[in-house]
Amino acid sequence: MSATVEVSAKPPEPGSDPSSVDTGRLEGVSKGRVFAVLAVVVMFSEVVPLQYAMISSAVPEIAPSFRSVGESISWMVVILGLVGGAVSPLIGKLSDVYGKKRLLLATSVSFLVGSLICAVTGSWPLFLVGRALQAVAFGMTAVVYGLIRDLMPRKFIPVAIGVSATGLGLSAALAPVVGGLLTEHYSWRSLFWFLVVYMVVLIPLLLIVVPESKLRVPQKVDYVGGVILGVGLALILLYISQGEAWGWGKPSAFGYALAGVAVIGLWVLWEKRVENPIIDLKLLTAPRVALVLGIAFLANMIIGIQNYLTSYMGLTPDNVKQSTLDKYGDGAVQSAKAMGAPEAMWAGIADQVKAAVSFNDSLDYALGFTLLGLALHVLIWQSMSSMIAGPLAGLWGQRSGLRMPMIVGVTTLTLAGFMYVFMHDSWQLMLICGVVYGIGFGMYYAAAPNLIIEAVPQEQQGISSSMLVVAQSFGASVGVALLSPIFTNNRLRITGPAPSGQGLATQDACDPRGCTYTTDAFTTGFWILIVCGLLALVIALVMRHGRKPATGGLLH
Repeated sequence: MSATVEVSAKPPEPGSDPSSVDTGRLEGVSKGRVFAVLAVVVMFSEVVPLQYAMISSAVPEIAPSFRSVGESISWMVVILGLVGGAVSPLIGKLSDVYGKKRLLLATSVSFLVGSLICAVTGSWPLFLVGRALQAVAFGMTAVVYGLIRDLMPRKFIPVAIGVSATGLGLSAALAPVVGGLLTEHYSWRSLFWFLVVYMVVLIPLLLIVVPESKLRVPQKVDYVGGVILGVGLALILLYISQGEAWGWGKPSAFGYALAGVAVIGLWVLWEKRVENPIIDLKLLTAPRVALVLGIAFLANMIIGIQNYLTSYMGLTPDNVKQSTLDKYGDGAVQSAKAMGAPEAMWAGIADQVKAAVSFNDSLDYALGFTLLGLALHVLIWQSMSSMIAGPLAGLWGQRSGLRMPMIVGVTTLTLAGFMYVFMHDSWQLMLICGVVYGIGFGMYYAAAPNLIIEAVPQEQQGISSSMLVVAQSFGASVGVALLSPIFTNNRLRITGPAPSGQGLATQDACDPRGCTYTTDAFTTGFWILIVCGLLALVIALVMRHGRKPATGGLLH
């Protein structure tokens, strides 16, 4: 059981040895104790991706329960990015000042309450309140990185960060399996009940197994700066998330982006004047931090695009064309009956009508999986490759520097994009692409937070990691937003006999569940992914830091 008495440890003076500060590091304890602490902490790092993987795919199942909101059902996903991006910097700073375990507990309780509200409420506004409370957990990732830096034996930190970054497979592998089983056998509310149980089990483990970091930053929290920054980030994220629906160029929509940029500018001015800024702007703009944030933005554009595209490809029914032809044939038969045509002619009439139907795409990407089937055939193996690559990248960085794992990571993500462009017409090919992507995912996610740890003083760890979280959140949001106009302009179109019986008519292949899209929509998305990967690779190649063996933050 962890100690109940907290000892405050002041951050080191400039130029002093940071290793002399007692942060509660688990030096000299058994490996079992170290691994137990790490396992519990890692399970908290999986909370946000776990709920994303389970809930986002269930939106079509949830929508009928809130019929009156119509297309506004998307807000159940949008609100996560808005609230999560807005509160993460403040949570990171509070963890530096008041204790990382304490903030991890607070965000966990918020997530638990939010999950419980979503599980039981039939009110749409209250449901959104629950989702907003869940979004507070976005700050968990930054806090987890800080706890690992403060508690893990110094030599184990790079590998431990690799483990935490890629997780234990709960979000990437377990979530689709559990989500698929629950939605197939129970209602969508069972997903939120699963998250409630997850947190009810995890919170006591946090209290019992994980000690509190003793490191405290003795300064006042710049709440005003935190609120200003949060509002600015939320306004920009709102424009990114809703720009397609509102119209990117309309003043009523673009005004949110302009207002967000203006608020961020106000925040910069405030931070330069306040005595205790929420983050040191010189540190934030230093190449060793700024370049990593730039790579994080681009890498998470890749991750957002890949997640969206591959999920849609895997879940698109593979019988769309045949079912469409059957509808036209059935309609022709009904018309023939109504006109009194002999039964012997019905089949021939149906075949003639079907022969007149054409599509604007081969639709070779559609795998026709359920969520459970996609998980078992592709996602589990993709997750396993990332789980292996993450710790190995941390070990590699510990031995020879983190720059090369980052270069290999973004290169592999880019390579996976090329593979997806040409290898997507069977689940076996998608599996191969997914395994390659998983390797790049693990390499990147191990290198990025480790590079931040190497670049910042330990008293700035929480807030610096939260800025990494913000960069990643923005990247994923922008990546998905770029896909919206591409999908709108690349719908599968059906040309067949007009209902009037005169000539042909063309219509989009859409139904209440959504539209079907052409292969070009997906290949264009993957080309955007490739461009993002190449840009990230350029930044990684010019990056001067990360060339020496990782120390777990010993240089700061």
